[in-house]
Amino acid sequence: MALFVFVKGPNPVNSLMAIFKLISLLIVSFFTFQCVETLITVNVFPDGKYHMKFLSKGDKEDIYDLDFPLPNKDPWLREISKSNNQDNDDSVYVASAEAILSGATIFHRPQENLGVQRHPIIVNKNVGVFSTSYELLKVFSGRKVHQKYPLLAKALSEASSDSIDMLIETEIIMYCLKMGMKDILHKYPIKELTQQRILNHFRGVFYKAEEEGNLFGILNSSSDVEKNDFVIPESLIRINFRPFADLLPQNYVDECLEAMATYINEANITVSLNDDTYKFACTLPGRIAHSNADSTANDTLWWSFSSQDFLNDDYVIKAASVVYYETKIQMIIVASALVILFVLIFLSKKRKRS
Repeated sequence: MALFVFVKGPNPVNSLMAIFKLISLLIVSFFTFQCVETLITVNVFPDGKYHMKFLSKGDKEDIYDLDFPLPNKDPWLREISKSNNQDNDDSVYVASAEAILSGATIFHRPQENLGVQRHPIIVNKNVGVFSTSYELLKVFSGRKVHQKYPLLAKALSEASSDSIDMLIETEIIMYCLKMGMKDILHKYPIKELTQQRILNHFRGVFYKAEEEGNLFGILNSSSDVEKNDFVIPESLIRINFRPFADLLPQNYVDECLEAMATYINEANITVSLNDDTYKFACTLPGRIAHSNADSTANDTLWWSFSSQDFLNDDYVIKAASVVYYETKIQMIIVASALVILFVLIFLSKKRKRS
């Protein structure tokens, strides 16, 4: 577990207090990564429909959280069971969901929870004269962490990093503030210059706190240590909006805070997903034409990946197969041969007559 400590300023007492607070934070595990294993299987039938099943394994909190929720509405059948871990006394929870589907399944609508991991799938059947082809495409949407919060991306990518320092938290808060202001711009069209002044003001507040070794002090209420979650420092936000009160409409700060909540939730889900692992297996009718599978076992294609693979960019699963109509092809070949033979006989007789 790595902890980044930034202690600056002339007052050694404040510095020691900051170090003590940070060590205390480490003891209570401010930031803990947990792992969920999820197996996804897809079996495509000749008629183009497909059976899809999710099987997730982890502790109770992992299974019941909303980071990678399994579908539970019609036509999905969902079950949750509990068993004992053979290596220790902890309980292992297993959640499953399965359904018969066709065409495209998006799982989460665009207007739903912004932070939830999106992983749509589409299976197409294309009927031709001599063959039928099947195409499968599943995309785990990239979370764009490098663009949104580079410091967090670096921390999540390093295997030794199990905690997040205050600088990363300020980065997340600043991103939430910027996006929250952007989301309510249609309702409160304040000038771009005013927006930039507000953002620069908040950057200055965080920078000054870091320089004085008091960054922990202004953020000590912005993280839920017990739940290991980031939260919006509401009092800090309200206080630092006050210098701009005459430039902002009524209720602007309230609605900005509400909009920011969506993005802090997204960051929490991104962190919670870290180190989760996935396996995807599928079977398709006929012969495999092409795929980007990691491996093949008998007629099953396999992919193995983790949340690191879609931390920034999309993780794409694709495969295609083809079923040839052998009888139809044979009939065409025979018919073509007979036609050619008939033409040759006709030409031969015509030459003899001439």
